[in-house]
Amino acid sequence: MNPPTVRRALHAGHSVTVLVLVATGLLIQWPDLRARLIGGYGLQIASLHNWVGVGFIAAPVLALALSARPLVGDLLRRLGPPDPVGWRKIHIVTSLLVSLLLVLSGLYLWVDPDLPLAWFDLSVEIHVALTWVLGVLIPLHLVAARRKIAAAVRRMIGSETEPDLGFPLDEEEDA
Repeated sequence: MNPPTVRRALHAGHSVTVLVLVATGLLIQWPDLRARLIGGYGLQIASLHNWVGVGFIAAPVLALALSARPLVGDLLRRLGPPDPVGWRKIHIVTSLLVSLLLVLSGLYLWVDPDLPLAWFDLSVEIHVALTWVLGVLIPLHLVAARRKIAAAVRRMIGSETEPDLGFPLDEEEDA
């Protein structure tokens, strides 16, 4: 498989899993909301959350198994010179770090419930705080990718021409 295809598939897989993880996480965190929406099913929601988390972990492992060297090279190229540190590099590093910490704290909560209560509580707090960070990163990510999203939607509906919106889409078009 070629690296761009693997990278797009990884991104699509992570997009779906993140949305399911956020939705199930909200239902786990707020049982009143869960009761109003679906009437209970707390253990099933928690189990779904855990197994979708396994899918979140498995996606990059599978991607690296399919084409590790090109993917790592692409990541290093995106993070390395000659481009200065900017939004894109900060976003990539922040996304990777938040994902790693969410995975570690989630695994800690799932795998070893017999740990001291203080450690468990700390792991829950870290997991919840990082979920709020994710709640800020997702809209920022969508805003940063708005041109690619618009182009993909145009391709899906069969319209290759860019519509005249009557206003500039990017800041650099203002000048």
